[in-house]
Amino acid sequence: MKKWQKAVFIVVLTVFVGASVWMTFNSVSRDTFEYAYREDIGGQGFDGWVFDGFNGNHTTEEIHIDYVTDKNGNDPDTSKPIVAVSDYTLVSDEYVKYIYIGASVRHIDERAFFYCKQLRAVYVDEDNPYYTDVDGILFTKDMKKMLLYPICRCTQIVYSDIEQFGEVKNIGLDLKETLSVNGADREAMFLNFKSKVSDDITSEMFDDLLEKGVTAPYIGTYYILRDRAEDSLTVDKAWSCDEVYTIPDGVERIANNCFYKCERLQRIDIPSSVKEIGDMSFFKCSGISLVTLPDGLVSIGDDAFSYCDNMKYSIFIPASVKSVGHHCFYRCGGLKEFYLGAASESDISLGGSWQPKGENSFSFVPPVFSAVREDSEAYNAERAAEETPQTAEAEGDESSETPKKGLAAFIAKFERDGTNYFVVVLMIIFIFVPSFTFVLIDVVRKMFRKDFLMTKKKKERLKRKQEENERLHKEYFEKLAEEQEKGGKS
Repeated sequence: MKKWQKAVFIVVLTVFVGASVWMTFNSVSRDTFEYAYREDIGGQGFDGWVFDGFNGNHTTEEIHIDYVTDKNGNDPDTSKPIVAVSDYTLVSDEYVKYIYIGASVRHIDERAFFYCKQLRAVYVDEDNPYYTDVDGILFTKDMKKMLLYPICRCTQIVYSDIEQFGEVKNIGLDLKETLSVNGADREAMFLNFKSKVSDDITSEMFDDLLEKGVTAPYIGTYYILRDRAEDSLTVDKAWSCDEVYTIPDGVERIANNCFYKCERLQRIDIPSSVKEIGDMSFFKCSGISLVTLPDGLVSIGDDAFSYCDNMKYSIFIPASVKSVGHHCFYRCGGLKEFYLGAASESDISLGGSWQPKGENSFSFVPPVFSAVREDSEAYNAERAAEETPQTAEAEGDESSETPKKGLAAFIAKFERDGTNYFVVVLMIIFIFVPSFTFVLIDVVRKMFRKDFLMTKKKKERLKRKQEENERLHKEYFEKLAEEQEKGGKS
């Protein structure tokens, strides 16, 4: 490698390492709570302090958004009320369970609380004139916009029910097993309990179980205390199986990311008052099967139902809908037909890749225009009737299935949107990976020749050795030529 190439390589490597160290240090050194004073917030003509960033840790389970605090969330300054929460203030937080909104907050960005994995409820001060909550779900005060459905709302329902009634009443639970836990003291029982469960149970979660009668290691899974003795516990393991939600009548907009990754939600009822469904509103709500879009709906945002892979059969999009965002139903492989009330494609704006691809994975299923809701309902009923006897037959005849059919069924499980990802993975492993490996090895060999990291002294030694080898080769061929010449003369 030439000197300038080495220099470029060293400079690039140094910049990369330096940038990595700087970003790591910057992320570690950031304050837990971050605020900023801004003017004309949200283009609404008012100024004030904005809650601008949160870098959580396992010790922070509650957030109070009312006054500016120090970097750790302590010592609130009542002279600096918070008037807004900016976008992506809480992003993919794994510890916050409750958010409290103060009376002074007048603007909350629709993406302020993005994918808070343990969030159970958002509570708003009763004196706040702009926002309110209904059972921990965030709305504008006039109830025309629904901003956030907490991912772990089902957990909050379970906790509240057990605290109030001693049992779960407002949500269905699917009991999986009953555990007998033994131990001479609290620590021994914790260790015995931890050894019997597959979930990552912490000491704090076990304390919740003892004090509150329930603990939830992750979304939708619960351990419920049924009986307690001095040296033993009886614990039921269950998870929610029928989480449903009906949006209140009067809501006109479902905000961006409102139900983002609410995977335990099995059914959502949308009232006729809803006009707008925001971007990624139901992104990866993988538990939802059928959705009824109401007449009067005007727009459906980008990626609104992406990855809702449990949605089945068909969906009807009313004639009132004027726009469907790009990738709206992307990866909704269970949806085979789209019935549109619009007379033609010129009557509705359809974003790119708004529907899942067809069986051949290269084209999209042509939607049916000028349809009515009854068309979709009849198709759904027909498909449901077809699947019921097939399912029963498959269950009854499972033992007689041949190995060939079993293999075909196994491979078919990986079918999504007309593409079998089992086959794709095999192709990558046996074709692309070896090819890429050979190319990479060749590139590395060319970049890192044997003299790349040698010292000057070793390079000189290598050069002398190469020159000596060339001299010996030359002498050998000269001698060989002389012998051949003598042989020819004789």
